[in-house]
Amino acid sequence: MVAKTMESNTDNDMSLAHPPASLAEPPPKTVAISIRPKPDRTDTASGHAWTEVIPRTDHNALFLDFDWGTTSLGPLSGWDPVLRSFACMAFADSRGVCLYWGETKVALYNASFAVFSGGAHPRLMGSTFAAGFPELVDGVFSLFETAKQTGQTIDVDNIALMSERHGYVEETYFVGQFIPVRGLSGKVEGIYNTTRESTSAVLSGRRKRVTELVANMESYSVEKTLSGFIRALETNPHDITAALLYTYDALAGEGQPNLARSGSIGFPESHDCAPQAAILETDQTGVIPLFRKARSASGPVVMDATTNDMDLFKDVAWAGFGEPSKTVVVCPLEISGNLQGFFLVGTNPRRAYDEATEGSITDIAGQFKLKWADSISKAQARKREAMLERLVSDSETRLQHMAHSAPVGMCQIGLDSRIAWANDQFYQITGHDRSKPDMSDFRAILAPEEYEKHDRLVANLLEGNKPPVQQDEDEEPYSAWMLATNFPLIENDMVKLLMVYVTDISHQKWAESVQERHAATATQAKQRQEAFLDVTSHEMRNPLTAITQLADGIARSVDHVNGATTTPWKDIAEQNAAAADTILACAAHQRRVIDDVLILSRLDSQMLSIVPVSAKTEKVVEDTLKMFDGEKAMSDIKITAVKASEPKSLHKVNHILLDTSRLAQVLINLISNAIKFTATQDLREITVTYGVQPTKPPDFRTKYGEITWVTPTVAEHDNAALPSLQAGEDRLYAYFLVRDTGPGIDQDGINRLFQRFSQATPKTHITYGGSGLGLYIVRELVEKQGGRVGVASVPGEGSVFAFYIATMAGEEPEAPEKLRKPTAVAKNTVTNGMIWNIRVQALPLEANSDRTTGTADPEADRTYHILLVEDNVINQRILAKQLRMTGSTVEVANNGLDALALLKKTDIWRERGSDPDDFAFAPKNPIKVDLILMDVEMPVMDGLTATRKIRELEKEGRLAKRLPIIAVTANVRQEQVDTAVQAG
Repeated sequence: MVAKTMESNTDNDMSLAHPPASLAEPPPKTVAISIRPKPDRTDTASGHAWTEVIPRTDHNALFLDFDWGTTSLGPLSGWDPVLRSFACMAFADSRGVCLYWGETKVALYNASFAVFSGGAHPRLMGSTFAAGFPELVDGVFSLFETAKQTGQTIDVDNIALMSERHGYVEETYFVGQFIPVRGLSGKVEGIYNTTRESTSAVLSGRRKRVTELVANMESYSVEKTLSGFIRALETNPHDITAALLYTYDALAGEGQPNLARSGSIGFPESHDCAPQAAILETDQTGVIPLFRKARSASGPVVMDATTNDMDLFKDVAWAGFGEPSKTVVVCPLEISGNLQGFFLVGTNPRRAYDEATEGSITDIAGQFKLKWADSISKAQARKREAMLERLVSDSETRLQHMAHSAPVGMCQIGLDSRIAWANDQFYQITGHDRSKPDMSDFRAILAPEEYEKHDRLVANLLEGNKPPVQQDEDEEPYSAWMLATNFPLIENDMVKLLMVYVTDISHQKWAESVQERHAATATQAKQRQEAFLDVTSHEMRNPLTAITQLADGIARSVDHVNGATTTPWKDIAEQNAAAADTILACAAHQRRVIDDVLILSRLDSQMLSIVPVSAKTEKVVEDTLKMFDGEKAMSDIKITAVKASEPKSLHKVNHILLDTSRLAQVLINLISNAIKFTATQDLREITVTYGVQPTKPPDFRTKYGEITWVTPTVAEHDNAALPSLQAGEDRLYAYFLVRDTGPGIDQDGINRLFQRFSQATPKTHITYGGSGLGLYIVRELVEKQGGRVGVASVPGEGSVFAFYIATMAGEEPEAPEKLRKPTAVAKNTVTNGMIWNIRVQALPLEANSDRTTGTADPEADRTYHILLVEDNVINQRILAKQLRMTGSTVEVANNGLDALALLKKTDIWRERGSDPDDFAFAPKNPIKVDLILMDVEMPVMDGLTATRKIRELEKEGRLAKRLPIIAVTANVRQEQVDTAVQAG
């Protein structure tokens, strides 16, 4: 149809009575387009043209189709222009709006307001306010009257309304306005009510204040902290209608109560469900079983009408609205993994238990645990302080007894500075001449720098003042030490004489200093020794286990070859060759560890010497890189050696003096680290740059920034092993840079490098292995050759390790010395994974590979389907090979997460149907699994976590049977074994 201009409608009060000139002119030529026919006035749903501006939605239809003739407003056609205008505005407003009109406050409202009205919708449409909200009449009607009388807008901020919605009376808060609307009469005939619910903000603020009160509690004793916590909870009676606080004593004797009621809100002292004391493990009284349930769950336990536990809380004096809570929550209170008690709280009966409520309870419990831990720590500190005070008191008593019996010098000095009396010990200790009683002669035995101090002390004592007690920390050593105790004897406020006690403490002072040094040295040495033994044994044991497994496989490989063809023998030979490569790599790894240990021992005993010989740097670098051919091939790493350009003055220098074995050791340690950290990256490149120059290398500018040089352990010195420079000779410096594309190191990690038994992070050893000795040895070897080490790194991109050593030009040797060839050069390398000896009895096989029958053990003929969960590739290969040699089938997962994904493809996986209790076997799952071999230390997801999740799947019925899980680990301390068993 063709769009035409609509003729004026005199009955339409919303139309323009006098259109502008632009609208009165002839319309421009229109284009014929297909549009929806516009209903005629008589075709509208309401039969009134002014309502055509109101979109016909499901909600608006309720307004449009309502029989308004049954109300005091009359039919829509009779509504005056003001009422029509505000009705249209209400349905166009994006806020929640309700228009109340007339003396009886007849309501019409938009869809947004319907959400807030709760149970009053849809009966509120066309009803009076009193009929729609009978529960709100007392609280809101006064606002209507105030707006009507004053003619001014009434703003309401977080007004509390108890609305009946969601099937119960709900505590709600709203922000809005009551805007008076004047009709044609000029009087206020209606109220335009805009509203926005603010319940969430009000409740959040109210709950947050409790959390802040708990967080801001002062540091009290444990008892005051517990009572302060209850007082903080009482400040929010609407959201915390009742509460119980119990403390747990893990040290209580067997059969003795270990739970004590320490605070409550609303629970009478003699309430049956809340005993004053109980035994957590056995009591069945009241809430005690709920506490056990919360402890097992390690988190909040929620009770409501569905759990049949709410009958426990009869006769509780509920705070807030005085109504019983519909939900009660129990939280275990654990501090550093140790159970300290339980916290029970009743929630707001006029609010649903939702995430916000749960989060508030969790936050309060978390803040309380922090305060509780602080008070416990301070209580323990006070106990330690009291114990120390008792020890000091006992020590003082013993010392007093010893001083009475010991040869202590005693002396009395008169006001004339003459010795009035002294015992023999005084003269023996001080060496003072008995014939010279004047104290001026006593000064002669003192060190000259003590004269002034002595005179000042005596003058101070004669004035009646107590002497200051002081000890200089940096005192110079003297031939003897005396402990002089001086004090004035005062009678009638007058100094009568001075009392002096003198003790020879020379031996004690010497013993104290020696003991302190020895104790500090012993403690540090013990810690380092323990760390060294742990790491070194780990680094030696893993390759040794792999060597044993591989050698055993090689020795028994021919027992499983059937047939006369060469193919099986060729396969065995290839497998044995690969195993031999791995053995060589493991041996090379062990050799490096042993070399590090030997070098460390020589460094500690100061027996390591530097023996420079005439050599070429490129030859040392070339021979060193050859040692890594196997590791380079296995890890697919590109290693490049680059010789830097040298000054023209050095072009004739073909050889320099180097200790080739020490230089090679430094390069081996740096390149080994680079391979270890680069092997897991997408880009695997290592570049070794080297050169010689006549001055100490400046700050190298590398791809990863400037080199940060490590401060030498001692004052920087020259290479003492080099011969003295002769006339015309210059000191030279050979420098080397090893750049990799590994994960990089942050600044904190760089600060920990090059220290003994130290790595970049505590997790470096777990992820990449190593003893923490390599870089320390590098630093020591380089500094012994008059050089320094440094590093530059960018996390996520790579690192550069640099060093330089002092050298000088060497003569052309008659026969160039070759670097010693390593005893084992492996094509492959051993990663730092765990390889453990798992003995599996091989099943006997016939020539046709069929299983034998009739064995004594029926399990001997069984084919096992094994899931091997191991992150180390070498471990995977060795263990899988040995297991398959027994006739078992083996599936391999790289970590716990991969194992869980693989279980979904097995024949024991059950898919959940539409009914939560309905499970069905997943169709067409070809993978079978009878048991799992689980490594413990793995990236992504460790073995213990994966085991717990598998046991959870079994409880949920997602697995058709319980799978045996065997831990493959070196963590065999009893607590580690217990943890593994608890995990499943």
